Amino acid sequence: MVKKSLFLSVLRKTGLEVSLPKWLISLALRFQSGTRGILLGTRVIILRADGAVFLVKHSYMKGWYFPGGGVERGEAPQQAARREMREEAKMVATGEPALLGLYFNHTLSVPDYIACYIVRDWRWDSEDGMQPPAASEDGEIIDAGFFSFDRLPQDVTPATRARLEELFENKPASDFWAPI
Repeated sequence: MVKKSLFLSVLRKTGLEVSLPKWLISLALRFQSGTRGILLGTRVIILRADGAVFLVKHSYMKGWYFPGGGVERGEAPQQAARREMREEAKMVATGEPALLGLYFNHTLSVPDYIACYIVRDWRWDSEDGMQPPAASEDGEIIDAGFFSFDRLPQDVTPATRARLEELFENKPASDFWAPI
């Protein structure tokens, strides 16, 4: 298993639901990125047959997101997307994740790029094939579930909503992860 950021793992162990200020997240990411100069992450839009989308709620950030996270050194973005699906959504892609786009996240002080994938073919990563509990054992994910586009949670993030509008409403694709 890929080692997670020490900063975030310590925070998750507190069991508190905290929303960190962007400057502190940026500082932690800058420290974590070291000399790489940029960050590369993935997000995965997991769709059910009826078009509902799977979203997660992290213990350390406000709002609902697509499952995803950082691409580790030596890891391809598609591998990271598959890994993050397992870790955050408890799902396994049974088909190839399709690249929706590569986006620049201008909201952090560290140059950050996000490879966003769509997965339509998947299964639950459990022995019985049934949906496991939404919350993760390590405390990173406190809630998760499928939502139809017309009934998204009130606090879905602007970037998440923007990608779904591009997908479901055929809005023009942006180069930026979060709306400007």
